[in-house]
Amino acid sequence: MASGTPGQPNFNLFSPNPAVALAQIDRLRQAGRMAEAEDACRRLVAENPNFPNALNMLGLFQKARGAFGEAEASMRQAIAVAPREAALHNNLGNILVAAQKPGEAEPAYRKAVELKPDYAEAFFNLGIVLRDLDRPEEALTAYRKATQLRPDYAAAQVQLGAVLSALGRSQEALGLLEAATRTRPSYEAHYYHGTALMDLERFDEAIPVLRSAVDLDTERYEARYAMSKCFAHVGNNEDALLALRTVYVCKPDFLPALYDYTALAFALGNGMNSLESYAYARSKLGDTPDLLLAEGEMRLRFTDTVGAERLLLDAANRAPERADIAAALGRLLTAQGRLHESLPHFQTAIAAAPDEIRYRREMAEALLRADEAAEARAVLREALTRDPHDQIALAYLSTALRELGDSDYDRLVDARFVREFEIATPPGFGDLASFNRALAEELERFHTTIQAPIDQTLMNGTQTAGTLFTKRSKGVEALREQIRAAVAAYIKGLPEDAAHPMLSRKSDEFSFAGSWSCRLRGSGYHTSHVHDQGWISSAYYVSLPEEVASGETDQGALQFAQSRFKLGRNDRVSRTVQPAAGKLVLFPSYFWHGTVPFESNNMRLTVAFDVTPGKPVRRPLFRAS
Repeated sequence: MASGTPGQPNFNLFSPNPAVALAQIDRLRQAGRMAEAEDACRRLVAENPNFPNALNMLGLFQKARGAFGEAEASMRQAIAVAPREAALHNNLGNILVAAQKPGEAEPAYRKAVELKPDYAEAFFNLGIVLRDLDRPEEALTAYRKATQLRPDYAAAQVQLGAVLSALGRSQEALGLLEAATRTRPSYEAHYYHGTALMDLERFDEAIPVLRSAVDLDTERYEARYAMSKCFAHVGNNEDALLALRTVYVCKPDFLPALYDYTALAFALGNGMNSLESYAYARSKLGDTPDLLLAEGEMRLRFTDTVGAERLLLDAANRAPERADIAAALGRLLTAQGRLHESLPHFQTAIAAAPDEIRYRREMAEALLRADEAAEARAVLREALTRDPHDQIALAYLSTALRELGDSDYDRLVDARFVREFEIATPPGFGDLASFNRALAEELERFHTTIQAPIDQTLMNGTQTAGTLFTKRSKGVEALREQIRAAVAAYIKGLPEDAAHPMLSRKSDEFSFAGSWSCRLRGSGYHTSHVHDQGWISSAYYVSLPEEVASGETDQGALQFAQSRFKLGRNDRVSRTVQPAAGKLVLFPSYFWHGTVPFESNNMRLTVAFDVTPGKPVRRPLFRAS
């Protein structure tokens, strides 16, 4: 007998009894000698092909080293020998999940719980697969069954709470997640507890919960990122910036953190130094196509076309097949005025990703700027066959139709869709003027940056972070309810037309897709733009400088129909709305709109929001991976 490692059993010879031999192999596994254990298990299976436990163990060895095809074959062979062993079906499901085949894993888990109705772990695994398959209600049922079978099953409680939060039922989720953090504290429990509090706008409470998640696993990034959002919501921008820095240091390839850090740093007045996050990420990961593309697109926002071109050309050389990189090069060339040079890049992107509507929109912009409105119209109509409610495509189409004198323009851009309201005075205020004064004081607390966001259309002003209508503010809450009544009246007054891109979405039920406040200084204005996430958009005037409120000129006025392309004689303002404190203006989100600059030492303060038909969809920031 050959000698083994001192203190360890000798596995060169195995018992002739298969069950004893399998136990010896398992001890080899426990000793960390995985390759030897798998080899021994393979020999055991060769000698005993109908021994399901050996086939099961072999499949688990193969799964552990990433040989998912081999593992699946071994586990299916084990099931063929012992079809009523629930654990084998559960293990097959785990292998299929690891192989990224959730649709095939589902029937394996269902068979496991059919064979063993009290199999809590299989119900839990089934819930994970159903959530991955975007069937959250069914996932809830599976997770609930797991927690009924094992009331102390903390992991199932956490996932149950996570799905409830994703469905907008964060208040219901909160109790489960709090219990999970007490029963068995884990990163996931604290993370989802924190994001549930965020969904309920309890940001101050969420911060210490998320910090507990970070303390439990300092290498993970999701809780750090969520914490940065909380800091930004409460106006603690320096801590938000610091948290974002820790995110990209922890995970340099997490592009949302790179973007958010740069955008916040820019809004705080850091200028081009805001790009340091991308420089750090590339120093750690190298010039990957993703990082080159992300920084190139950010430099385009900074109007640094020279720097953007260098990065995007490098990205294209490294990944010539990428549609997003080809489209970014097209946008760069469009920004440089090299309009006809941009078109082949957009064509490449469209050919590679024909269902990605934004590439057709971007090509249409280049065509419009190149005075090829008929070609732009054709591209946009093709885009709208894929998504008839895409607000940017509709806006671009309206410009093309107007340039061509197409009669469809008047139907699409119906002047009756712009309506002005004076909201009712909220309860507790003597008149609307006193309400607006109180509201203005509350809104000032939410304007915590010194510069406009890099990705927004306001010039010489600031915009509040997050969702205004969910902030804890009596004035904002009162305004929201008065606006809700006005929006309902606006929708009720819309004509019926199932073939119209605006009117076909008419619904008595609606939700706010976003809400914010804008504060413009003297010479401030909004460039002409549209709202891509809305159906109905808005402007509510809270306070105005005298130079705007007097109405003697069009300073600060809201203008409609002129595109941001400013193409010439046909591309002009068709309607101007004079601002007044207490006035609410509602209009389709695809309508081009912007404002006239004004000269004053005082601020122009507004609230804006987007409305979509139906119920809101709320999800946690990110699933804990």
